[in-house]
Amino acid sequence: MYNMQLVKYLSKHPKKYLIFDFDETIAEIQIDWSQYRTQMAKVFAQFDPNFHQRIDFHSHDDFNEFVIEYGEEAVVLIKKANQKYEREMSSGFKPNPEIIEFIKQADEYSKFIYSSNSRASVEKGLKELGISDDFKSLVTRDDVSYIKPDPEGFLLIYDPNTPKEDYLMIGNSHSDKDMAKAAGIDFYLVEYFRPI
Repeated sequence: MYNMQLVKYLSKHPKKYLIFDFDETIAEIQIDWSQYRTQMAKVFAQFDPNFHQRIDFHSHDDFNEFVIEYGEEAVVLIKKANQKYEREMSSGFKPNPEIIEFIKQADEYSKFIYSSNSRASVEKGLKELGISDDFKSLVTRDDVSYIKPDPEGFLLIYDPNTPKEDYLMIGNSHSDKDMAKAAGIDFYLVEYFRPI
């Protein structure tokens, strides 16, 4: 069944380009995140042994500030650690059936993924859910230096010849919402897995 709320939103706010977050929007990655902070801490400590005093692992802005400070070397190691964690700890995907049905049937839109998860996780999930071919392109954590709410990933999707009012970010988190605001596009909140 269609996500009727999203259909109603789009009938009142016509768009051409829909950008979907993946985890907890299209599907929930079944993953134990309890050790993530510990594993990422090992990467951060290579650059700053005192990082615990200034990094909040719940704040994506703090991740981005760390990258600004330590540059591409930090980016490479953070991406590798994230890929490894998701690969080893993921056990599957719990779908959001309404959003998936919408994606399958809404052929009038150009659809994109912009996710802070690794490309391997997103591609595996889309394949298992049977919607790999429904997206024009994917932007994942592997493709950017900065994660949402930084709009870097949006710029890999955005066509400057198209008005920003034609774009809609569809996501579940404050980071998705803040990214949309920073990019100057509208936002639609999906609360299927985690009302905020």
